[in-house]
Amino acid sequence: MAELDAELVPLANGVRVVLDPMPGLATAAVGVWVRVGARFERAAENGIAHLFEHMAFKGAAGRSAKEFAEAVETIGASLNAATGYERTSYYGRCLAEYAPRTLDLVADIVLDPHWAPEDLELEKDVVAQERSEAFDQADDRVFDAHQSLVFRDQAMGRPILGEAETVGAVTVDDLRAFRAAHVTGARVVIAAAGAFDRAAILETAQRRFGGLAPGAGPAPEAARPGGGAVVEARRNEQANVVLSWDAPPAAHPDAFPARVLAEILGGGMSSRLFQEVREARGLVYAIDAWLDGYEDVGRLGVFAGCAAGNAATVAALVGDALESLARTGPGAAELARAKATLAANLLMGAEAPLARAEARTAQLFLRGNVLTFTSLRDRIFAVTADEVQAVAARAAASAGAAAVIGPKSGHGAAAAFAARFAG
Repeated sequence: MAELDAELVPLANGVRVVLDPMPGLATAAVGVWVRVGARFERAAENGIAHLFEHMAFKGAAGRSAKEFAEAVETIGASLNAATGYERTSYYGRCLAEYAPRTLDLVADIVLDPHWAPEDLELEKDVVAQERSEAFDQADDRVFDAHQSLVFRDQAMGRPILGEAETVGAVTVDDLRAFRAAHVTGARVVIAAAGAFDRAAILETAQRRFGGLAPGAGPAPEAARPGGGAVVEARRNEQANVVLSWDAPPAAHPDAFPARVLAEILGGGMSSRLFQEVREARGLVYAIDAWLDGYEDVGRLGVFAGCAAGNAATVAALVGDALESLARTGPGAAELARAKATLAANLLMGAEAPLARAEARTAQLFLRGNVLTFTSLRDRIFAVTADEVQAVAARAAASAGAAAVIGPKSGHGAAAAFAARFAG
């Protein structure tokens, strides 16, 4: 079946509505995405974006939290939300006929939440428990430590969940001021994907969001990634290791070969790292490569979980694998496999309404327009070995960052990696 083009409808105040019908479906995903997250926070308000998202579910539009949950479930819908460094999302899944009503409910929690001081204090306790849980999980904590290392003394390096002191100081007035500053027309994208009534979605979008103040709000500071090493001692058997290098920003043309590079390096069971480090040597129980793309920077990274005594060897082999790709590029067969895997993942994701809506909003925030999934697939298949090699070479020449959490016997891996990739 031929792919239908998504429709972009701008409102007068800068809010953008993207409509992505999917024939044959009986359900929809609808939501509101806002260009705001942890990197937009001042140091003294670290964690407010995430707390703002949590407070959205404490009741809205004159309903208590229980009454609001009942309103959602009466129509068989489900709502959720998430906060990142650059975007916060509020979204729902529902039957096609309830898509406009679901968007109305999402609008309630964004625009008319119940912000009672006593509820705010309770939710701070919930966030504190979430923060403690993340700290206790070494395989989560290592990513936070790595992020703080790469973006030291920057908003991008502060935890999305915030710190106890900054979150504890947030007041209801702070939440109101944060919304006024950041939830503006140019920062809001409304998306609907699946089966829905186009006219009803547009009417709801205009009625609920047409009154937002226009403008882009305050811009975040430019990211300044760096390298180095950070370690944290834990009394467990395993070392959790994160290693990374510079990569292209999310919307840069080189992001396509960078994704292919990550797939070849450690994206699946046929990847170089899985085959060499896990299968041939048995040094890890888990290893994979990933690519983080932000508005102005990117990061190519590898996560490994291994016995502490193996950490130094694992880090060395990861460095060897990247440098090999930088010297000679990928082979024809592994290049073809990586591109096929990425294209399949792209198109399989495009068959799910929520993933499709999220993809459309990311395209708008990062590129300013919506692209067909066919064009994205074609760009993946157009990636050449030379492009992959060039991205690998630039990564290998950048300052590497290493985080290790676990027994002290594994800590030397971080310093050795950082010294090897000093930039």
